[in-house]
Amino acid sequence: MYHGKKRTLLVSLLVLSLILASCSTDPASGGDSGEADSSGDGVKADGDTVTLEVWTIGKPQEEHRMENIKEAAKQLNEQLEAEGEATRIVIEGKHEDVDWNDYKQQFTLAVESNKAPDIILSGHEDVAPWSQAGYIVPLDEYVEEHEQFDDVYDVLWESVQYKGNTWAIPQDVEARPIYYQKEYLKELGWSDEEIDALPEKIESGDFTLYDLLETANKAQEQGIVKEGHGFFHRPQQGNDFYMFYYAFGGEMFDDTEGKLVLDREALLKFYQFFHDTVFEYETTPEDFIGMEWDIWHKTVTSKEAFISQAGTWTVAEWKEQYNLSEEDWENMGYALVPAGEKGGTPVTLSHPLVYMITSESEHPDWAARVLAMATTPELNTKHAVESNHLAILETQEEDPDYANDPFLSDVTYMLQYTTYLPNHEQFGTYDEAVFRGLTAVEAGQMVPQEAVDIVVEELERQLGDEVIIR
Repeated sequence: MYHGKKRTLLVSLLVLSLILASCSTDPASGGDSGEADSSGDGVKADGDTVTLEVWTIGKPQEEHRMENIKEAAKQLNEQLEAEGEATRIVIEGKHEDVDWNDYKQQFTLAVESNKAPDIILSGHEDVAPWSQAGYIVPLDEYVEEHEQFDDVYDVLWESVQYKGNTWAIPQDVEARPIYYQKEYLKELGWSDEEIDALPEKIESGDFTLYDLLETANKAQEQGIVKEGHGFFHRPQQGNDFYMFYYAFGGEMFDDTEGKLVLDREALLKFYQFFHDTVFEYETTPEDFIGMEWDIWHKTVTSKEAFISQAGTWTVAEWKEQYNLSEEDWENMGYALVPAGEKGGTPVTLSHPLVYMITSESEHPDWAARVLAMATTPELNTKHAVESNHLAILETQEEDPDYANDPFLSDVTYMLQYTTYLPNHEQFGTYDEAVFRGLTAVEAGQMVPQEAVDIVVEELERQLGDEVIIR
């Protein structure tokens, strides 16, 4: 009986000690600092632990948008420990592979119910509407304070400016090339030298968008690819279409006036090009817009489409999710989107994803410090190489892991030709109208001029003085 009571007491003490051990939050230990925490307590009772909630979005191979924040917090905690500081940072949050509209709606609802995260990652075009709505705070003082931000390419800061302030920290950037099957060019009679020289020919403005359609059409006529498989542009609404508008000389924003711009002539040429790929060259099928992404990716990676267009990050997706072999990848060429007319300038478009600090954050100083620690060549190169995004820091170009990646090294020059979406709170309205016009043209419901007239009328009615029609 005595031994039974003693064993029960020992077991009880053991259980109690395990419970106490699991509840220990000694900040000086740094043991789980920077790791996700489930408490959600924010600043805890002792005032030494700061919990930052972070939301990021992307494919699984883009998880470093979140993981780099955790690693930065871990490094910051090690630095604080070395400095004898008691404060520790804990990162909570989520990285989700979800629809962008759903993600942004979640954020808006969270703000409205006072449950917004401290840091939100999103596209730079959200700077205007979210700053205007008071959802995010300006970061000028932090950009000035932390030297890590000096390494960011100057051109990227332009994408996060709005009404004289800096509202976000660039996280990644990309280019959006055209891709083509080199073996099909060879079947068309191109020499190896001509195939290798195509990117330079496009860069010089000597190979245009209509040369692209001519080449794609020839491949169809010779039976190399099926009719309607010569040119696979993006199948759903998105930013890529504006490269073709820019390629014909389009403008979208007037810096001096701070207003949106619509260029009638460029819009007409843009619509005419997409009309012609369907109805004149028959290199894109009539019912193309609306195709499911999965079908699109499978068609491109199975080499059933000759020329396609997609972001640099898509290559990682093709390899990991669509089993694109190294042999098939080596057979694909890539180049800038050609100019609309001979002698013109080729183009790409970048959609920098950026970290923003919300106005509900009780710890904007710590949030900014973590973002500064995450803005290093080591962490950003890890993200760039694994997800096929381009460098955002000048020193990344010297990083061996980045420099030794042939694809990233080959396409970095495209940033010289990059364009952005405008930071304007009414861009969503502009985008919807332009895309509706494009959809109607490709579906054969309107001729290009008719679509231009309707879009202009619609924008003038909805945006008034906020849009300049040229």
